[in-house]
Amino acid sequence: MSIVEVAEPGYEAITYSLITTATNAVSPLSAVVSYQLLAFFPLLNDQESIATDTPEVRSQFASLQALVMLINVSSLLSLPLLPRQKKETREMVAKGEISSFWGSFVILSTLTFLCYSTIVTFVTVKYHDVYGCMKVLGGGGCSADESSTMALGLVSCIFLYCYGVSFYLTYLPILTGERSFSRSMFY
Repeated sequence: MSIVEVAEPGYEAITYSLITTATNAVSPLSAVVSYQLLAFFPLLNDQESIATDTPEVRSQFASLQALVMLINVSSLLSLPLLPRQKKETREMVAKGEISSFWGSFVILSTLTFLCYSTIVTFVTVKYHDVYGCMKVLGGGGCSADESSTMALGLVSCIFLYCYGVSFYLTYLPILTGERSFSRSMFY
């Protein structure tokens, strides 16, 4: 694993646990974001409308599936952030570049996403009868005039974070001429 290659001697276990925590924080976060996406597809929020199997339900389901596939495929855009082999990993470590900003950013991001997904999951499970209808939690809305703005804002922030960091670190240097684009960045 390249985790062992990157970690400072004596800090292998803490580095591994931090990366494992960040990896495990993604599963509940993806479930929470998936439920929040349902706010934009109201016919998919209850079993009765799904059971009707109308063309509108099928259309919304197809749209949701297309959106999820597009998001999954777009994650490949972050591949240039990863070192390709042990050699590249060792070269990165040999440079000795240390960034307290990016270290703090990673730890803060991990803790934020972990807390956010834990709180939302707890609220939707424990208080489903009270808050389960809220669009921001993936429900169909507690009232007919409930806005999807909060759900849109949260989903937008998450996408902005995910795509913004990748763009800033990978594609902005290409656009400013600091690096050159190459197909080999992706494999």
